[in-house]
Amino acid sequence: MKKMSSQLTTLLSLCLLPFAVLAEDSLQALNKMSQAMSDLNYEVAFVQTSPTNMDSFRYRHIKQEQKVYAQLVTLDGEQQEIIQRDNLVSYFQPGSQAFTINSGYIVDALPAVIRTDFNKLNQYYDFIKLGKDRIAGRFVDTIRIVPKDDFRYQYLVFLDEDNGLLLRADMLDREGNLLDQFRVVTLYIDNRLRGLTDYLNKVSTPPFLHESKQESSFRINWKPDWLPQGFELVSQNQDSMDEEVIENALFSDGLFTFTLYVNKADRIAAKENTWRQGAYTIYSKVIGDKEITFIGQLPIATAKQIVQGVTFLK
Repeated sequence: MKKMSSQLTTLLSLCLLPFAVLAEDSLQALNKMSQAMSDLNYEVAFVQTSPTNMDSFRYRHIKQEQKVYAQLVTLDGEQQEIIQRDNLVSYFQPGSQAFTINSGYIVDALPAVIRTDFNKLNQYYDFIKLGKDRIAGRFVDTIRIVPKDDFRYQYLVFLDEDNGLLLRADMLDREGNLLDQFRVVTLYIDNRLRGLTDYLNKVSTPPFLHESKQESSFRINWKPDWLPQGFELVSQNQDSMDEEVIENALFSDGLFTFTLYVNKADRIAAKENTWRQGAYTIYSKVIGDKEITFIGQLPIATAKQIVQGVTFLK
């Protein structure tokens, strides 16, 4: 009996070994993608699609003398431009005053998956290699990033087989419905980027955006009693709008983020509101004399559980 049990254990180990190897291969491929997106010099034209909208962009990225320079430009309608010069990101939009913020990357229109530390993420997600495909005329490796719980969404990513760059990223709900898609149409490496740094350095730096009351001098007096595993408080701020104080706290698991807003409830405010567009959920609920609002990329059921668990500290 013991011999049979030992043989069964050995057989199971041999069966599971390929899955462990595939998971390790997927993690290495995802880490290669993060490194490539950060270190290579490239230009991509891409389309960002949600169930109700589609926009096209051009993104250029160059790393020179350990400094990052980047440019994101809209290709439809009036031109909007965002430029990065190392840790400064400037926004230029028609009809609005240009401004600058301190940031190490451009976040607009680009999927969060390119800025993720997958070594920290693998305790909350499984990385499943699905095989080969072809995007923008290039062969790609396809990997599914699946949460180990039912409280968040999943990703399907397509990575350039040669250089590791992300060529497509589909954000999907648990049923596999498309919520948001990043899809590269054209890709150029190195030779199309001559002169980009000269151009960006010639652009005048707009004034810095007035920042909210930051974490160093402010602490929220409330907290969510429950969060999906891996989510942590990233920042907390206090803003004023029409003489009304609004507190907010940003949370992230390294892939998905959401923000909670707390303000004094209006007498005519609805007790509960729910709205979803694409990947974004907005859910608000009045608790006592406070209105708590969730905005982020998580399912509605998760948003409700987080908001309804908020408690105020004495």
